[in-house]
Amino acid sequence: MLSVLATGAGVATFLESIYDTQTAKILVYDARWYEIVMLLLTISLGAIIIKTKMWRHLGAFVVHFAFIVIALGAFLTRYCGEEGVLHVREGEHSNEMVSVKPYLQIITEDKTFEFFLNLSQLGDNSFSISQAIDDKIFNVNFSSYQAFPKGKRSVLNVKAGFDDKEQKEVSLRGGVGWLGEPQVIEQDGKQIMLAWGSKLVTLPFSVKLNDFELERYPGSQSASSYSSSVEVLQDDKKVMDYKIFMNNPLNFSGYKLFQSSYDKDEQGTVLEVNKDPGKIPTYVGYFLLCFGFVANFFTKNSRFMKLAKFIKNNATLFIFALVFATNSNLYANDDLKQFGKFTRSHANGVFAGLLVQDFMGRIKPMSTEANEIVSKFAGQNSLFGLSAEQIILGMSINPTLWQDLKIIKIKNSDIKKVLNLNESENFVSFSFMFDEKGEYKLMSQSDEANAKPASQRSKFDNEMVKFDERINVAYLALKGVFFKFIPIPNDQSDRWLSPNDAFANPGVAKEAKMLLNDYISSLGEGIYKNDWTKANFALSQLKNYQREVSAHILPSEFQIKAEVAYNKLEIFKKLVYFYMVFGGILLILALSEILTGGNYKGIKKISFWLFVFGFAAHTFGLALRWYIAGHAPWSDSYESMIYIGWSAALAGVVFFRSSLLTLCAASLLASVVMLVAHMSFVNPQITNLVPVLKSYWLSIHVSIITASYGFLGLGCLLGILALVLMILKNGKNKERLNDQIRYITAINEISLIVGLSMLTVGNFFGGIWANESWGRYWGWDSKETWSFVSIVVYAIVLHLRFIPKFNNIYTFCVSSMISYASIVMTYFGVNFYLTGMHSYASGDAMGVPKFIYFILTFVILLAVFAYRGREVKAI
Repeated sequence: MLSVLATGAGVATFLESIYDTQTAKILVYDARWYEIVMLLLTISLGAIIIKTKMWRHLGAFVVHFAFIVIALGAFLTRYCGEEGVLHVREGEHSNEMVSVKPYLQIITEDKTFEFFLNLSQLGDNSFSISQAIDDKIFNVNFSSYQAFPKGKRSVLNVKAGFDDKEQKEVSLRGGVGWLGEPQVIEQDGKQIMLAWGSKLVTLPFSVKLNDFELERYPGSQSASSYSSSVEVLQDDKKVMDYKIFMNNPLNFSGYKLFQSSYDKDEQGTVLEVNKDPGKIPTYVGYFLLCFGFVANFFTKNSRFMKLAKFIKNNATLFIFALVFATNSNLYANDDLKQFGKFTRSHANGVFAGLLVQDFMGRIKPMSTEANEIVSKFAGQNSLFGLSAEQIILGMSINPTLWQDLKIIKIKNSDIKKVLNLNESENFVSFSFMFDEKGEYKLMSQSDEANAKPASQRSKFDNEMVKFDERINVAYLALKGVFFKFIPIPNDQSDRWLSPNDAFANPGVAKEAKMLLNDYISSLGEGIYKNDWTKANFALSQLKNYQREVSAHILPSEFQIKAEVAYNKLEIFKKLVYFYMVFGGILLILALSEILTGGNYKGIKKISFWLFVFGFAAHTFGLALRWYIAGHAPWSDSYESMIYIGWSAALAGVVFFRSSLLTLCAASLLASVVMLVAHMSFVNPQITNLVPVLKSYWLSIHVSIITASYGFLGLGCLLGILALVLMILKNGKNKERLNDQIRYITAINEISLIVGLSMLTVGNFFGGIWANESWGRYWGWDSKETWSFVSIVVYAIVLHLRFIPKFNNIYTFCVSSMISYASIVMTYFGVNFYLTGMHSYASGDAMGVPKFIYFILTFVILLAVFAYRGREVKAI
């Protein structure tokens, strides 16, 4: 039944992506058969608890009982709860919410008859409704249904009329979230109105909007937060005042009102309304689940304790350290050599700490802005032996010179052919991209590629779009558009301007313009005479001006220095190579130890402490990024992958028990995840948070659920290593390899137990966050659903041992290897192949990468060849 539950949910996410949300709900999520499966699972769970007398094992009992309590809460929420949307304009009040469920309404002069009616794009939508009206039967029969994209009303065509009269064709426009447009039928002197869509639900109180307030990040249009100051009225009397904002709902009369959205003119608010009788049992279930998972780690005779006894315990120690290194490149020519020598101290010192405002409103050091911009057009953060800060300084001072230098990365061979470049050319200049008439050489190819939907672009098209973006970034950098470091005094949105805009803006103080002029005019002395006294002084004065005008939005001096240091250290990039090289060496040593029967005690100790050193540097890097950003470092793709790499390293430290293979697996997993984090399609930029992400529940949810990926990934690699050892078995080494296989399988299973516990608890904390943010624990979003599928998949893996036929190490290792595909789908697949809140695809799915087929082939061959060495005693 668990497999049916997981398969159904997984299939539903693709139905939603191909068709729409309602199709997925009708066929799976809200379908009677899916509810029956869940009910049978709940009953089975209760029966298993009684049959096995599970209460004798505290941890296991509480965990399994918690799911029954959560199922009870879910039942109350689903069948007894109310949900809708309330829209109010400033100065007005309303007590009517729009239901989230669609209904077919038959409306007479004195009565309204309602029938829940949700329609799907797939399957049979046929229905026939009969309703007695004044001793006559009025019939409504399905004719056809035409669904429209989100944001447009769908059309339901029906035939309607009294039994003894001719049925009339009626087209009803509406659907979920839309109030139906009534259509009138006249028969027997009666007027009958039909409507299909959401309905108005009257609340036992009214809400008056006094003021809607939207706060933006400084100098941008991005929302930092928004709130609704409201009055609650009951029986036309004011009951209370309240300020509703994201993660701060209003509770009144059993209802909860959440800040959801707002009108474009910022004169109205949209509130989610929820009445949930299942909240208390659900939260009790969540608490029991957390308690049960923790108790399971300490319950006598639990599976976890049995495996822990099987493995020898070693103490772990954590040390914090830094990784220092330098980069170097060859100088392009003598002019650049002198420029690099004379500008190094200024560009990497005072200039690097100059604050700038990016297009999202974040205030950050020039060091960060320079590294981000140069990396975008050059694919690296240094050229000609110059740092990113020196490059940006040079482009700002002398754009004419820099547009002739080869600074723009070009990788694609086909684009090189179009431009008549040699295959060995890896960079082009900005000026080279334009012909003698000043026309862009790739105009036609660029326009053609950008005009295509993402799903229809060829590899050449995708590379063309990326290269065109590099050209545009270089152009804007040469124009100085990115570098906004002059604040406008008393500006309501705290906008900052670039030097060119500042000179032309009358709102900028004369003092600032004079300082800016002094700095620009003194740069010549620094570049040609290596005398930076005047330039440093002018820039220091500009920094003081920034503090005077915009002190309320600026980071502290220590934060600025920390961010500059973070950019220079490049801890995470260096750790990719550290983990990769270290893991490769450990793999060779581990296989040597196993195949020769040796015991490398000294090497193991040294390896462990070296790994701890890398882990400490990783921890320091995360802590530094957290301090700089002002929020937990797992809010985007780059940060979450860095965090998964950290959790993989943590798993290696925790589960190292004199096993080089365990340390090797953890190191290689960390290197692979972090290598992906530094690929071109992942943006490492520190960004501001959107309002809904400003929640401590979110921090807890993401930190726990993302950390689980590291433990589950370690289990996957340990499963692979165990299967490799099965292949290597022969008559001479059979006993020795069997001991190693059992050893790493025990670590594997412990890792999966910890990973599943964290994945489950983190998922339910996500439910709490969602409920506190917009009033529902679960919305069957694709990411939520695949996270649920992953939980079910790993629950199956860990319970396979209860089926005698599958109670063997070979089956466990194969399943622990394959099951990680559900995590990959949750993390990557949903983002790029499905639709939903967490998706980047929006219907234009990418093609399946070729390496997926190689991985699939590898997994199948590994399982097949390992089958002959499957005879290993179970633990």
